[in-house]
Amino acid sequence: MKQAYNLDFECINKILKYIKAIGDAYDVFKIKKATDLSNNYVCQLAVTQAITNIFEVKKRMSKDVLAQAPSFNKIGLKAARNIASHDYESLDFDIIFRRTQQLLKFEVIAELEEVKNGIERS
Repeated sequence: MKQAYNLDFECINKILKYIKAIGDAYDVFKIKKATDLSNNYVCQLAVTQAITNIFEVKKRMSKDVLAQAPSFNKIGLKAARNIASHDYESLDFDIIFRRTQQLLKFEVIAELEEVKNGIERS
C-alpha cells in the first residue's frame, strides 16, 4: 500500500508542476481569454502538452486518492487530451481555455496540495 501512495504522491507533484506551467505560460504570453490563446501558437503547444501530461499522470493515480480530490477529478480532461494528441488541428481553444481555468483555480490546487500532504503524513 505504501508503494501505491508513493506513486500517488509523485503523480500529484507532477500534476501541480504542469498546472504551474500552464499558469506560467499564460503569464508569459499574457493570455487572459480564449481568443488570446487561439492567437498564440507557442502557448497553445505548451498548454496542450501540459493537459496531455496531466491526463496521462492522472490515469496512474489510485481511485482512492482521486476520490479525495473531487474538484480536480471532475475536470473533463479526456476529450481535450484526445483531440490535442490525435487531432490537433480541430482543437477548440474555448474548451481548452475553460479546462485550464478550472485547473488554475485556487480550490483545485489547494485540494491537490492537501491530498499530497495527507499522503506524506501517512
